[in-house]
Amino acid sequence: MALDRISNFEIDITKKIFSYLSIKEAARTSVVSKNWRHKWTVLPCLVFDDENGFSTEIIISDVLLYHSGSIDSFKLSSRKNLHDGYIEQWLQNLSINSIKEIIVKKRDRYSSSYRISSHLYSCRELTHLELYNCSLKPPLKPPSTSKGFEMLKSLRIRRVIVARDVLEEVISHCPQLEKISLCNLRGMENLKIDAPNVQFLELRDGFDDVVLENTLDLVDVSINRKRGSTDSSTLLKFFLNLPSIERLTLEDSFLECANGSLPEKLPDPILALKFLSISIRLNNLEDISTAMCLLRSSPALQELEISVNKDRNVADDTEEATCNWLNNKQNRAVTQLRVLKVTGFSCVKAELDFIVFLLSSSPALQQLEISFARKVVEAENYSWLFDNQNNIGAFMQLRLVKVTRLSGNKAEVNFIRFVLYSTSPMLEKLTLQPAASAKALWELFKMLGEFINRVSEPADLEFLDPSIRGHESDNSSSSDSDDDTDWW
Repeated sequence: MALDRISNFEIDITKKIFSYLSIKEAARTSVVSKNWRHKWTVLPCLVFDDENGFSTEIIISDVLLYHSGSIDSFKLSSRKNLHDGYIEQWLQNLSINSIKEIIVKKRDRYSSSYRISSHLYSCRELTHLELYNCSLKPPLKPPSTSKGFEMLKSLRIRRVIVARDVLEEVISHCPQLEKISLCNLRGMENLKIDAPNVQFLELRDGFDDVVLENTLDLVDVSINRKRGSTDSSTLLKFFLNLPSIERLTLEDSFLECANGSLPEKLPDPILALKFLSISIRLNNLEDISTAMCLLRSSPALQELEISVNKDRNVADDTEEATCNWLNNKQNRAVTQLRVLKVTGFSCVKAELDFIVFLLSSSPALQQLEISFARKVVEAENYSWLFDNQNNIGAFMQLRLVKVTRLSGNKAEVNFIRFVLYSTSPMLEKLTLQPAASAKALWELFKMLGEFINRVSEPADLEFLDPSIRGHESDNSSSSDSDDDTDWW
């Protein structure tokens, strides 16, 4: 009789094997031998998804009932309604299994939300928690005997109904919390974040005002602010509470809300900031002034991403005033900028003026990426080309230029021609990606060929397949656009 070697594996080795298997695959190992009939019950990571037929309440309950040993991770992704009674039963079971990670994702935003019970606070060794489309009402406060999630390092909740005081209390009772992601919390307009060890903070969709307290270790912050928020008095304090910030993302109407609340330069520079992403109306002088405050206050900035918004109600003389302001050399920003990325670019003069301003103000810039808007203005004249003739050859520090979402519009071609003239002869590579048809690609190739040949050391010309997804334009938010995004 052949020796059954696998049945003699140590329990740690068996657990390691099962950690690479799904529940369905692990259950199939019960036919390997008699000794392996129940070994699948030591599976440390339980992943349920109704797309593979394993998210029904009865199956989950049975798996938890027959499971032996510790459970490190419990992940559930479902489109179906989740009944409160089952959720309470599962949390009670998980709380006695030294659970370290809980992710419950209900992908259908339109069906009724499930309710989380207080058994969640009994998961004392929890380090990662994600909740999606659920309710923490009636108020789910930590029991008087609970000290909160003492081991929790990562918290992510989206589309959750929760009272502000409850959420603030939960966060303040997580002394090791390092990552916080709060998205689309219904009825949550004002929030205070008190977390001494937090390094990553994401706040999206619906927050009017956020107060940061005891958050001096923040390294990465992503926040949006909806149009119509009027309380800008705390914004200066917001920036002053980010002394260690390295990456800052300000989306939607954040700059618009900050207009008038920031000085020409912050009292204390943001010395560690290396990456900044902003949404800005480039035909609005107030937005530009606010953005310049941040640029002046970020001497170590290396990468800048700009998402172009449109101010539809701008007066005719406003763009001229903006142009004159940019031409004032006193407004020039001295930066260490290496990479500039612009999405939603539509070739209007105000946008071009700002791009030229940044190129002229950033002697260390080496990489430029432009993604055109879905609707590029087809101007009748291209006077901006002649207005910027003095910049011909002025951007010789650029080595890499990438232009995406090309439709073949004449304005786009003229912009590329302008960049090529202005970067010659040091440009090393030009990458182009059409938005749709291959025909437009070949037409662009013919029109650009003569300009490529004028570069003394011809740059490499690369065309990307339109199906390769790059930066999205037109300011589409990625935070809440796809319920089926795989969180794990």
